Amino acid sequence: MSGDRAYAHLIVLAQDIGSRSAGSDAEFAAADYIADQLTSYGYRASLDAFQVEYFVEQASRLEVLSPEAVTLEPRALHLSASGEATGELVAAGIGRPEDFPAGDLAGRVALLERGELAFSDKMANAAAAGAAAVIVYNNQEGSFRGDLSEESAIPAVSISQAEGQQLVALLAQGPVTVRLSVEAGLEQTTSNNVVARPPDGRCEEVVGAHYDSVDAGPGANDNASGVAVLLETARALALSGEQDGVCLVAFGAEEVGLVGSHRFVATLSGDERQAVRAMINLDMVGVGDQWQLTGSQELVAEVDAEAATIGLDPVPAEMPPGLSADENNFIAAGIPAVLIHRFDDPRYHSSEDQVQFVEPRLLEQATELALLALRVLSGS
Repeated sequence: MSGDRAYAHLIVLAQDIGSRSAGSDAEFAAADYIADQLTSYGYRASLDAFQVEYFVEQASRLEVLSPEAVTLEPRALHLSASGEATGELVAAGIGRPEDFPAGDLAGRVALLERGELAFSDKMANAAAAGAAAVIVYNNQEGSFRGDLSEESAIPAVSISQAEGQQLVALLAQGPVTVRLSVEAGLEQTTSNNVVARPPDGRCEEVVGAHYDSVDAGPGANDNASGVAVLLETARALALSGEQDGVCLVAFGAEEVGLVGSHRFVATLSGDERQAVRAMINLDMVGVGDQWQLTGSQELVAEVDAEAATIGLDPVPAEMPPGLSADENNFIAAGIPAVLIHRFDDPRYHSSEDQVQFVEPRLLEQATELALLALRVLSGS
């Protein structure tokens, strides 16, 4: 296996093709590239098209009207309601019910810090407190886009940590009035899963990674890194003659609600679902300080125990609040699954998620972990 070879795939996906949002021409180009590579390794690769309803942000605006005029750069939270609100800004911590000041917040705009609570919980608490809109500022350097699990009742945007601190500093001096507007909605598009079956056609194990990205950036770590490792894993299996029983799936439209993996699981027949022993998911594997394993407890424990034999020391972990990944759809269908990841990436869901920050040595280690997980599943 080769981290450099995996990195070459990453450059094609994240640099040559670029941002691969669901339904875009770039996502289609990435699907074709992945299918071509898997076919070259001897797999039977095909595209499975499906319809996607996705969130489109037409425009978001945020201005400080007083005590001084300031224009900020907001991004609508995924599934934010459209609308406009002008009113007094109120700081409310991380958005727990007890963080909101006593009294009616009608017409006011809540300023919340990212962290601890899922974005949907922050929104629900703010709406219950009477807020007319919500601004969430990052708890680490840079900007981000947050994902809601369902459409919010009030407009909600994210801003960078620096912009959030600027608003906090203004509040320390006295009342602040802001005007916030969001124009957004749901549209329909088409995406694809790239499904690669081995020569024997059987899927006893599934190795998966989503290949779409958010539209904010090129998605080098999230998740060209996972796809690059999936491709290098496929090549290693082919070279060793260990393809039988292993299917590889590059999921489309993950960033708009895990749609591709849901589609794949839903289209398995009863017999096919029974035949799949487990799923290995690769997501954000090229940046960060610590390997983590998340998913089915027994499978996580088995992979964790074996990882010491290759000199790696992953940590069993829980998914951070507000995040989910493709293995969840397999677990919900009764298929054990493990997520191999390094989610501690400060450039997550931003324009800075670029190829120069991804480390080839981590791609090689991720390939080792994926192959180790497959050996655990096969009992070899």
